[in-house]
Amino acid sequence: MPKGGDMDVHRASTRDKNVINYNPNNSGMISYEDLLIAQYLEEMKKSKSEVKKDREVPASPYLQRFPPTPNSYSRPRRRPASAVNMRNKQRAEKPKIDAKFIADPNLWDPETPREKSVKNFCRPASAPVRRVSRPVSGASSRCSYRWAGRPSSGKRPRGLYRRQPHTIRVIAFKNGTRDSFVRATAPNIKMLLEFLTVKLGLPFAARRIFLEDGIEVFEAGDILPDSDVYISMGESYKDPHLPTKRNLIQREGAVWTLSGIMLPEEGKKKRTRSCLSRRMKALIEQKKVRILVYRNGRSKEPMEIVANLSNTEEFLVACTAKLDLRSHARILYDWEGNEITDLSATPILDDCLQHGGTAIMGPLWVSLGEGFSPTGTADFIASIKQIVKSRLKEVKKYRTEINYAMSDEDKHKVTVAGVLSLSPDQVYEALESADEDIDKLTKTLARLKVKLDGLEAEREKEESMGAMYKMSHIQELNVDDRLVGTKGLKLKVYENGMSEGAQYFFFNLRGALKGIGNNPPKLMARLLDELSTAYWSSGGVNPKLNAVAQKLYDKYGHEITNVLSLETDQEVWVSYGEAYICPFTYCVEAFLDKATKLEVEGATHIVREQLMQEDTQALDEHGQWDATIGFPVMYESAMADLMMQDPDKIKWMTECAEVDERGYYLLHKKRKDLALYPELVVNEKFRMRADDKRPSENVIRRMKELQTWVITQSGYIICKFVPQLCLGVSDTSVKGHFFDRDAEIEGQVVTLQKKMTQNPNQMWKFTTDATIASVAYPDKVLTYLGNKFGDDESYTENPPEGCKPGVRVYLIVSEPRSRKEGSCQRFGLKQEKFDNLGQWKYTQAGNSEWHKLAYSWPITADGELNERYDWPMEGYLMPYAPPLHKSDKKSGLTGVVPLRLWVMKNGERDKSLAVQIVGPSLTSVTKEIPKKDKKDGGRSRKKDTSMNHADSVDIDVTIGDLTVRELEFLMFLDHCTSFLNLPFAARRMFDETGVEHFTLQSLQRDQLVFVTCGEQWSDPKLNKTEQQRRFLLSQLSTDVAKIRQFVSLRDPQGFVMEIEGGLTPNAKIVVNKCWSREEDEAEENARVVNGTARQEEDQDEEDFTTEHLNARQRAHLKSDKRLDNLRWPWERLVNVGNSFEDNDPEAVKYSNKDLYEKYRPRPSPRVPRDTLQRFVYEDGFIACAANHGLVLGVQEQEGRVIDVYLQKRRPDDINQRWVMKENGEICSKYNQQMALTIAMPNDHGDNRPLTFTGCAVTLQARRLNQYGKAHQRWRYDAETGFIYAFYADQYDKEITAANRADVCTSSVSHAAIIDQPGYIAEVHDRKNRDIRVCLSCARAMRGRFKLQRLPNNKPFACAMGQAKKLKLRHVGSFCVLNGKVDLSTPEAEITLRNWEESLATLREETSVKTIAKQISAAKSVRTVKLLAYKNGEGRMRTGEKVYGSSIQGILNQCTHQLGLSKPATRLYTEDGVLVLDMDDLVDWAVENYKAVMADRIEKIVMMENSDSEQSMTMVHEGGDNRMALQDQASQEVHSQLTRAMHNMEQFDEDERGGGDVEERGAGDVAEEHHAREEKTELDSQETKKLERKREELLSRVPLPPLETILRYPIELWVSGGKNFVPPEVVESKDINRRKKRAFRAQVSLDLDIEKHVLRQMKGRRMEELNPGEYKSTLSTSQPVVIQGQWQQLTPQEQAKHDTVHKLETHLGEIKANQRLGLANVNLKGRLYLQPNMKRVQVYPNGESLERAVYIWGETLDQLLEAATTKLTLWRKAQMFFTSDGKLIETYDDIERDQLLCASTGKAFKKPRVQMLDVEVKASWGRARRAYGPSATDVRVDAKGNPKVDVDPFGPPELALPLEAP
Repeated sequence: MPKGGDMDVHRASTRDKNVINYNPNNSGMISYEDLLIAQYLEEMKKSKSEVKKDREVPASPYLQRFPPTPNSYSRPRRRPASAVNMRNKQRAEKPKIDAKFIADPNLWDPETPREKSVKNFCRPASAPVRRVSRPVSGASSRCSYRWAGRPSSGKRPRGLYRRQPHTIRVIAFKNGTRDSFVRATAPNIKMLLEFLTVKLGLPFAARRIFLEDGIEVFEAGDILPDSDVYISMGESYKDPHLPTKRNLIQREGAVWTLSGIMLPEEGKKKRTRSCLSRRMKALIEQKKVRILVYRNGRSKEPMEIVANLSNTEEFLVACTAKLDLRSHARILYDWEGNEITDLSATPILDDCLQHGGTAIMGPLWVSLGEGFSPTGTADFIASIKQIVKSRLKEVKKYRTEINYAMSDEDKHKVTVAGVLSLSPDQVYEALESADEDIDKLTKTLARLKVKLDGLEAEREKEESMGAMYKMSHIQELNVDDRLVGTKGLKLKVYENGMSEGAQYFFFNLRGALKGIGNNPPKLMARLLDELSTAYWSSGGVNPKLNAVAQKLYDKYGHEITNVLSLETDQEVWVSYGEAYICPFTYCVEAFLDKATKLEVEGATHIVREQLMQEDTQALDEHGQWDATIGFPVMYESAMADLMMQDPDKIKWMTECAEVDERGYYLLHKKRKDLALYPELVVNEKFRMRADDKRPSENVIRRMKELQTWVITQSGYIICKFVPQLCLGVSDTSVKGHFFDRDAEIEGQVVTLQKKMTQNPNQMWKFTTDATIASVAYPDKVLTYLGNKFGDDESYTENPPEGCKPGVRVYLIVSEPRSRKEGSCQRFGLKQEKFDNLGQWKYTQAGNSEWHKLAYSWPITADGELNERYDWPMEGYLMPYAPPLHKSDKKSGLTGVVPLRLWVMKNGERDKSLAVQIVGPSLTSVTKEIPKKDKKDGGRSRKKDTSMNHADSVDIDVTIGDLTVRELEFLMFLDHCTSFLNLPFAARRMFDETGVEHFTLQSLQRDQLVFVTCGEQWSDPKLNKTEQQRRFLLSQLSTDVAKIRQFVSLRDPQGFVMEIEGGLTPNAKIVVNKCWSREEDEAEENARVVNGTARQEEDQDEEDFTTEHLNARQRAHLKSDKRLDNLRWPWERLVNVGNSFEDNDPEAVKYSNKDLYEKYRPRPSPRVPRDTLQRFVYEDGFIACAANHGLVLGVQEQEGRVIDVYLQKRRPDDINQRWVMKENGEICSKYNQQMALTIAMPNDHGDNRPLTFTGCAVTLQARRLNQYGKAHQRWRYDAETGFIYAFYADQYDKEITAANRADVCTSSVSHAAIIDQPGYIAEVHDRKNRDIRVCLSCARAMRGRFKLQRLPNNKPFACAMGQAKKLKLRHVGSFCVLNGKVDLSTPEAEITLRNWEESLATLREETSVKTIAKQISAAKSVRTVKLLAYKNGEGRMRTGEKVYGSSIQGILNQCTHQLGLSKPATRLYTEDGVLVLDMDDLVDWAVENYKAVMADRIEKIVMMENSDSEQSMTMVHEGGDNRMALQDQASQEVHSQLTRAMHNMEQFDEDERGGGDVEERGAGDVAEEHHAREEKTELDSQETKKLERKREELLSRVPLPPLETILRYPIELWVSGGKNFVPPEVVESKDINRRKKRAFRAQVSLDLDIEKHVLRQMKGRRMEELNPGEYKSTLSTSQPVVIQGQWQQLTPQEQAKHDTVHKLETHLGEIKANQRLGLANVNLKGRLYLQPNMKRVQVYPNGESLERAVYIWGETLDQLLEAATTKLTLWRKAQMFFTSDGKLIETYDDIERDQLLCASTGKAFKKPRVQMLDVEVKASWGRARRAYGPSATDVRVDAKGNPKVDVDPFGPPELALPLEAP
């Protein structure tokens, strides 16, 4: 096959020789005309070839031949896809004209093929590229199948719909194997290849198909059905049987020889020959090299690029892509920084640095156009140098090993095993190789050193110049150049009071100056506006509440008022209206400047100047400096410095930088030209900020030591950096003002002096008030003037008098100031050295601020040196220290000096029982804040407020939800509870006058106070009776308040999760009532009403103001109102919009009101509540439905209660992920033991009902009990997005509410054992037992019993609910109502209402005994079990189980459970007794039990009397008989009651009776009345006899306890107000009803059977259609009759008719006799009253009828209000007119669906009048636009009528009378 392909190619090439082609390669040059001609000829050839397409016509069917046998089967050979037509190939490779060649002729390359992308490359059918073939179903009439063409016979082909597509069915194998096969079917080869690619699991697309004989298939017709094919991925055919054939050949042709088995040549496997592709051959032929490149200035991330040395542009493009440059590479640099323009000049690395193989050239550094950066090259050379050194070391070591190996004596020193294995010749060769390597490496290392030394200078230059070094080739423009324009500002902005978190802010100064000229205030305002809008939105720290910048300060606290004075990269602090807050901490520092001696005009001047860079290195040489008094005599001036001095500079230095020659100086021992001037300054404490560049370690150490001072016990304050210098008082006196306050100061300057022994000017004494006094001046102390180092502006404005101009004075000694101004004279020592880090703890300071600031003070409280310090002391000297001992009067908290009070119980008279209690000390939780200066009228001073932090203490510091005062008060009450042994926790405190106190600040030391447990204050001066009365009432009020809180919390419904505030981060999550549209409309209406009321109030105020005006002013107001009424509506609207009478006070500040109204801040739109309540649960996030970027999260999971906030979504924050469980819990994914919990509401103390509205959603530990965790249950509704709270049963909610309201759970669950949280209390009585109590009772038992928390999942019932039964003393949660309330679901509200009424009644009582008696008379709660039936149903239906402790509660439950249509009002027992009280019900149950017991005993006695022998035995046995009788009776009663319990749980399937609705017949009523009469006629004597007999029988058997009797349910019948119907009557009625129904049923059954038979007979007659027989008669009128026809009834059918008629008559008589009497119903009365609401259609007065709308109302006022709202009238509608103009006066005048006109008070206008007004206005405007403003200046004069005062221009409707309707 390959040979055939080659022959085809050869034939194609010979055929193409005869075709004349235009070949541009034949000529040396080519022109554009030649290209155009060549392209034109090629297009013409292409068009001709497309026109002459060969149509495939199938051969005649008569010429078909049968296929040969399989052995001789052959197919026509197809041209392979690889055999591309050379003609097409040449045509595709011809160059074509490109646009870029025309634009730039230099880019033309005639040898380059331009359109290789359009080659006619035949890709496999399974991998199409460009052409998308049509589907098989979309084939046209020209079918592609071989047999789809038109037959040659000329017959018309069959229709396309009748043609069947060709289907390929094959058994496919992978190429070269027959292990697995796949059966495949496809319509064409393309789809077959795609299908087999998947089915055979090929790694690449199937591309070729071969038959069994290796012939490749190209068309579908060549594949026989169900033939075996082999699928190839592009490779040639592989015979699957070849391995088997080879094995057979080898097995048959193998021959044994002496040397082994000889295989035949045919069976040997040939070796694979490698074949290179054309592309690889082309690459090999081209000479390309590898070049190592780096980015300019870098020595890391190298890239190796294969490049052609002759194509530099291509190499630059490759560098751009490989190095990922941001723009195109432009310049190449070598080692020395030389630009490489030809790649052949690229340096090559030494052989010792090559890794072998092809040599690597380079390295080169690629630049984007900037200059050469030596940093990267130097770093690269340094790294290569280290590599060469390491390799050289290794080679030398190896050579040493070789030398050892060559020497027999040192052979044992060889450590490399490979060396010992070398032969002598190999050893010599290795030695020569090692020497050669050492020489190469040594030379390379030397060259690297030379190159590195040459680059070192350029590298240092680059470091000094920075980015300007690489940009030196770019011309630098001046700032004032016109191309640059006004330079912008780059500011480093901080928040006020912050030194971290700087944000860079860029201000376009050129754009800001447009339109304002040279106006600094406006320019400053624009800068502040830009800061407000752009600064915080760029990611700064959180702004204040008022996020509008108002002021700008520099680092020294000066307000910046001129923007042009700012410099680039200047640090500024933005303020929102508050005063400047200094973010730095200042301390005393020793500052060193260079001192220079100048000779000017014969006078000597000592001036100071800044140290140079070379001079700072000498500072670290501590031992090379000498301190001198006065300027050093050994100083030698440098001539070079003197010659370089500028005369102007010398003049300025002598005037502004001259210092005192008599001062103290430092002189370098070696450099006599270097002298230093030490000065004492106050500078900011050195610390590294996050955005600062870290200096060297020497600089850091120097800065810290210059600010560190050493204090000795002798009183010296020595500089640590220069120990020769110390603080001393000079003889220079100065006078001036403080820099931070308006006060004068005078004193001696404190300087740095040379330390001298026993010099009093250098010795200091530390006082007990944190001041430092000089020993030389005992009456003067060290004083800080308030200026800061670097603040030259403030110092220039306020220089002290009496010193040289170059001297800066910071510290002096002066007279002590007052305590208020003494902060500038207080100092503290801050010890931060690691060795003395905890020394501050030894400070004896009465003010806790010192401990908070970690300040130290050298002396104790009595003025002696504190020996506990490590002397000498070392630290920072800090000014503005707080007072060392703060007095009690000025203390913000009583906790600074704990308050002592005398405390007594509430109402106690004996003062000897008072207990002295000391309040807690909370000094450690106070917070320091600066004290506001109020003297300057609110204007802030320029001072460092952080230094005055000790003058005030924040007494409102919050700890959790409490302030410090509240925490102090609560802790004091806890102490009172313990010391006074109160029964409950102390909650309130009163003084002797009865005034309640909530903090300890208003109390005096040793004051007498009274503490209560929550009750009101009891005046000890009152008599004991009144005290007891108030005490009892207060206790009862407390219990009722607890019940009230429980009722308000026990059934929370409709609460959902809500976002508090708005959709902003850090918004709190709370619960609130679920949003509803009705509530939203109600709120909107309320706002409208409030707005109307506010307008009325404004109107009233306006009326009030007019009363104080004079007559002329009132007349003007009336005239304006009248003129306003005469205007057209649009005129009034325009006047309102353009009115300059604006109530906004800010509007008067602006000249253009329109712009102010356009751009003024608008109030933020109110977010709808439903938006705040809708959430989405996705991917573990609970996100806001309106903004999925805001999710629920917590700050940090620390503590027991964690608030939940709205946060920005962070996928990596696990604290924002939640897990919603099926039981309703929403747990944190970070800790699933924490669940979302609703915080319980706090008690406000004003007896207001508690509510969950607004309660925060927190994260708390999961409650593991079954009940008491309703506030942790949620339900997420995915459709609405609401997350409902309290998704728990009612029982769980009530237990949760009881725990919060401090109510015992036994009052809710009674004696039921439930799983609830509780405690185990140890009761020390005779039994010493442990009882289990609920949370509420455990709170009351604190301090009295030992409590231990009960483990989870331990069900119990609170023991306090059964205290009487367990013989325990009541110590429950209630004060006086323990065990006397029932707070179960049906009884809670009833109990609350009863006790509130009782409390109101008892408040009017004056007798203590009456109050105590009524409280104690309250009976304990007794819950009974009832079996309730409907009155009138008897026991026909199963009764409902009801539990209750009150009649009203039982009635409410019965109404609900029995489904009564009316509220239940009556309860009847079985014998018809009306139950009015629970005691009556219990008594009846006991009596009923006795009656049942007596009946059973009587039956037993009668049975015993029948047998005489048994009777005698019973008489003799006596007591045994009595016991047997009792047991037998008890068993009978128990069985009967058990059956009653069983009846409660069974359902009766009988028909429900009529109940109270069913009316009884007259006969039944008569029977009942007759029975009652017979019952009343019983003989009274017989009744008494029966009662005595009953008592005698009951006396034989003792009754069981009441609890046993009430254990069984009591049957009751519930009525809605009707009389009692006995169950026996109902049962008898039901029996009679059943009998009657059975009687009717038998007759009805027979009647139905007879009717069915009759219908069958009739059907057979109709079906036969018998024509009958004609028979003659003797009648003349009808001689012939027809008999037996199908329309005549048969005799049998006639008989059946008679039977059916008789049965129907009989059934009717039965129903008539059984019919019940109908109740008297008034059929003439009205069933209901129809509402008087009417619907009408209204439209505004004078407007079109198209605006008519429908409104509804029951009164005329309702219709007017609805019309105002629906029509959006400007004023309230006041009257209605009909369409004819008739006024509607009453509601009865309105008809339903009537068309009415709504007016606001004006007369009726027809609808067209309004349109006329609009047309007049439009005509007016058109006239003014067309003819100018003067076109409407028309004046019409008319004479008035002397008799009638009529306006001739008035509206005609107002002049004419109203027409009659």
